[in-house]
Amino acid sequence: MSKLQTSVSLRLAILGGMVLLFIIPLVMIGSLIEERSAARNEAVIEVGEKWGTEQKLVGPILMVPYNVRIPKSGSTKEKDKWDYITDYAYFLPEDLDSVVDMKTELRKRSIYEIPLYTSKVKVTGKFSPIQSSDFPIDTTYIYWDDARLIVSVSDLKGLGGEMKLFWSGKDKKFLPGTRSSYLPSGLNAPVFITEAGNSIPFEIQMDVKGSETFSVIPVGKKSKLVMSSDWKDPSFNGNLLPKDRSIHENGFSAVWESSYFARSYPQVIHSMDDSILNSILNSGYGVSLVIPVDHYLKMERSVKYGLLFIVTSFALFFLMEVFGGVLLHPIQYILIGSAMVLFYILNLSFSEHFGFLPAYILSSSAVTGLIGYYAISVLKNKRKGLITALYYLGLYSFLYVILASEEQALLLGSLALFSVLAAVMHFTRKVDWYQFGLKKEG
Repeated sequence: MSKLQTSVSLRLAILGGMVLLFIIPLVMIGSLIEERSAARNEAVIEVGEKWGTEQKLVGPILMVPYNVRIPKSGSTKEKDKWDYITDYAYFLPEDLDSVVDMKTELRKRSIYEIPLYTSKVKVTGKFSPIQSSDFPIDTTYIYWDDARLIVSVSDLKGLGGEMKLFWSGKDKKFLPGTRSSYLPSGLNAPVFITEAGNSIPFEIQMDVKGSETFSVIPVGKKSKLVMSSDWKDPSFNGNLLPKDRSIHENGFSAVWESSYFARSYPQVIHSMDDSILNSILNSGYGVSLVIPVDHYLKMERSVKYGLLFIVTSFALFFLMEVFGGVLLHPIQYILIGSAMVLFYILNLSFSEHFGFLPAYILSSSAVTGLIGYYAISVLKNKRKGLITALYYLGLYSFLYVILASEEQALLLGSLALFSVLAAVMHFTRKVDWYQFGLKKEG
């Protein structure tokens, strides 16, 4: 008998080396999943560039230019000690109520589906009266006649249909651009305001097209967003979760409410800068249209268990050797491990066409049947082959439970590992490893 057949240490070392070699195809499969996921993201971007990308609605904001004097450095003459510059003050609305009615559709690009939406947006509210005291103390002139109402939309290609603005009860027209260097993407409308006037009501109506995500920035002192849609799988995101929400077979509805106490920027911004702008843009909330089964994410998670599953499979067959009196060749272990690696490729390719669950059932059934059929021959025992098939059926069933229960994945995984180790220790507690293989010499 060769040393390979009689030496437990050598056989375990060879099995350990083969397990480590299987890291290479598992890493390659992980790269393949990332590549396919990137291709899907490219398809989303490609469709979004023509339809409309993720949309973020900011405004309306009232922008008023003014002159302010600042000390001139190095001046010694009294009349020349000031410089005069033009800056812009941004006034945020007192009340801001947004109503969004979103209609969705799925567009196909190659084998990928991309969720698109068209949202009818109605924004109402009012601005508080504006006074000279709202401007910096060194203000020398206020351009009341050049006030602009600006609305920022992240992707202007998504603006379509009729856009209406009612300012203090009067019909106004939007113009392209915002005239703001900080919020350049959007619309503006020249509006009439007077110092210490009354509160100014407004109403805006527009259609906004986009893909995957829609969010609103709550710039009002009191802000409210009411959103309804026919999409059945929303993911609410942003700085604040909805106060009320309802998800049903025909779609969802959600209500957000917030006040300026929950943000870090004021109602009147004398001079915009990048820090304030980032605070504004990061305070939004809205919804993402989630594809119900993101098979790429589940595939990435499943591959992380690949090496562990190969180890437990090799341990199973090694125990079959110990208790069954049959010695397996390393090539047979390689074929079994290759079948388990092939499961991920089958699952990935099938899931892109049929969805994750049907693909998972089909792939795991195929691999379970193949290994069970192979085990009947190599173990020379039909009963042990069936036991092996049942083991893989339980293994892949358990993997699916872990993938479906993301929050309990660590708990379930650790309990399973403990159970497997306990079972191995129990069944091998009386094995004399020093005599393994030598009994066949008699």
